[in-house]
Amino acid sequence: MKRLFFIIFLCYSVASFAQLTAAQYEVKSLEANSENGDFGTTFYGPNKIVFSSSRKNGISNKTWDGNDQPFLDLYIGNVEANGEITKVRPFSNAVNSKYHDAMVAFSPDLSQIYFTSNNYMDGKVRSGNLKIFRANVGVSGGRTNVQTLTINNDKFSTGHPFVSKDGKKLYYISDMPGGEGGTDIYVATINNGHYGAPKNLGPTVNSKYKEYSPFVDGDILYFSSNKPGGEGGFDIYMTKLDGSIPEPINLGKPMNSKGDDISFIINRDTQRGYFSSNRRGGKGDDDIYRFKELTVNPICDQVIRGVIVDAKSEQPLPNAFAAIYNSKGEKVRRIETLKDGEFFFKVKCDESYKIGGDKYGFFEADTTFVTSRENGYENVIAIKLKEKEFIEMNGKEVLNVKSIEFELNKADIAKSSYENLAKVVRLMEKFPNMIIQFGAHTDARGGDGYNMWLSQKRASETVRYLIGIGADPRRITGKGFGETKLVNECSNGVKCSEVQHQQNRRTEFVVIKK
Repeated sequence: MKRLFFIIFLCYSVASFAQLTAAQYEVKSLEANSENGDFGTTFYGPNKIVFSSSRKNGISNKTWDGNDQPFLDLYIGNVEANGEITKVRPFSNAVNSKYHDAMVAFSPDLSQIYFTSNNYMDGKVRSGNLKIFRANVGVSGGRTNVQTLTINNDKFSTGHPFVSKDGKKLYYISDMPGGEGGTDIYVATINNGHYGAPKNLGPTVNSKYKEYSPFVDGDILYFSSNKPGGEGGFDIYMTKLDGSIPEPINLGKPMNSKGDDISFIINRDTQRGYFSSNRRGGKGDDDIYRFKELTVNPICDQVIRGVIVDAKSEQPLPNAFAAIYNSKGEKVRRIETLKDGEFFFKVKCDESYKIGGDKYGFFEADTTFVTSRENGYENVIAIKLKEKEFIEMNGKEVLNVKSIEFELNKADIAKSSYENLAKVVRLMEKFPNMIIQFGAHTDARGGDGYNMWLSQKRASETVRYLIGIGADPRRITGKGFGETKLVNECSNGVKCSEVQHQQNRRTEFVVIKK
């Protein structure tokens, strides 16, 4: 019967990054299927399902010329724990009409129904295109205040409505001009009965073929398409609403078949759902199939948000690096932290990851964890790096101490370097046999003789200051090198950037003996 509804659509139209795979599903045909068509399931609260059927003894006594079956009516049934639908009965005599009733949606509070119609008003067909209507549903199931939506137009068709969980968006299909081709999926905002301008979901969802039956689960869109490359006619696909997946993911077998497979819906709490298919082996023209999702949705994603800090002070470390590794130990990405030491990675649900942190002058550290099954969850972690006491610099072992700063063109030590010099004394106390030499270097700007004089004066002043705060004078010496030990090509007459000159304008505590 689903194919029948497609025929109706055509007859009344004026113009007819990483490898991801689908979850695994267990599929079974419903016992409630009839020998005629059954399709187009919609959740009606947590424990009931509404669907369309041309089964005998429906509301309409007439048959349709297209297949000599009764017109489609809406039915409701109870959802059992295993997914079976029982106690099937007509949804409402007042809701069902003498024409086809199919592909419906309900507002979150179940007070309104959206349905696709051949545009009959006052008992007459008003136009050749399909349209989406909205009506109020009373306590007894009656349908009142039927209204056409402003997104409709006599020049094109709309259909297959789906209302978002918060009731603020209406997803639907249309063959309106300007789309990707065939029928595309659109979305319009809902605001107190008013509807915003239709927005095409774009080429990451729509193709030049036909897209049908949208269903949104969180940030995941499920839909069907008859574009080439599937298992058969219409196949069920999934993708992200934000367009971050360049190519929709085919759900594959057993969800898809050589026939037409549409109208996917799922209850995320139970991981059970339904879809419709006219595949071989069914009971009727189209049948409803129930399924159980056996594995976690592969495009479920989360965020790892963290900060790299100094293990001793627990202060954030800017300009450090964070790397993420997958369960196979393969590096996925490495990024530099922000000024506040923060970083973040997008990750998949229910996956094992290792996050490593590193920074020059610090020992590397890492942490391993498994993400949850909850989509959109934010994991917050802290990686603590322990500072090294010695590092290699220009082929020499030196103390891991920041370069000492001086007043411009003077030997006066800047107050910002007092803590760094106190660290030197602490390291000398920790390693009582260590002998070090303090070296002061300049860049090549200025006269050679002046640079040598200034660097020597700074070396002497630094040693004097260290002895004054407790350093053993027998284990420390100082020497000025001027511009004789440049670490790059920025010698006299060579044009260089300020950053390059800064590399030469440095101090270092070289370990002579440990």
